[in-house]
Amino acid sequence: MTADEKRIGTNMAYVNDIAILANFVIIALLIGPDSVGYDTTYGAMTDILQFIGGFSAACVILVAGKVWDSENNFYFGLMSRILFVVACVQMLNGVAATATANSVFDSTFDVDQVQAIGGSTTWFQFVAFGLYGLSLLSVDNGKLPGWGRSVGYGFVVLVLGAQLGALFGLIPATLFVPIFVLGGVVLYPAFIISVGLTISKS
Repeated sequence: MTADEKRIGTNMAYVNDIAILANFVIIALLIGPDSVGYDTTYGAMTDILQFIGGFSAACVILVAGKVWDSENNFYFGLMSRILFVVACVQMLNGVAATATANSVFDSTFDVDQVQAIGGSTTWFQFVAFGLYGLSLLSVDNGKLPGWGRSVGYGFVVLVLGAQLGALFGLIPATLFVPIFVLGGVVLYPAFIISVGLTISKS
């Protein structure tokens, strides 16, 4: 792994966290969690942050693959490739709604429909991140700091359990928001920071 790759992987872990947290603040405090459809005031901001989140995640995945040797660990290598595609889908969907809203051309789908189409893959995206985290932890061999492994397992258990429950309609709406905040705004960012720190020390 080159010095540039190490620098990029570390920096992009921080960028990923900033994008996720900034997006959450905008949705929770400015748009409101009960809002439905594309927000004409803040939609462009959240779309750009989603694009940045996908791009930075793709960078971290590629560099982490070198640190944890994805070429010689089958399941980790498989999930690295799958999650890279998921990150690309996040970039693809990230600005689609804003691009549709501001397009000078007629569109078959309106902006709310485009946003809904992008959101329809969210369930699998969460599952993919959970399985990726599980596969990385399974090949870690002490590279992650102890707290990084702890928050990593917490994230994996929470996100996979929540998504499985959501698939069968077992999680009430009142529980889903705190689960999302704990998993997506606390545990996942902490886990990615630990990955970035491990990359920097590799």
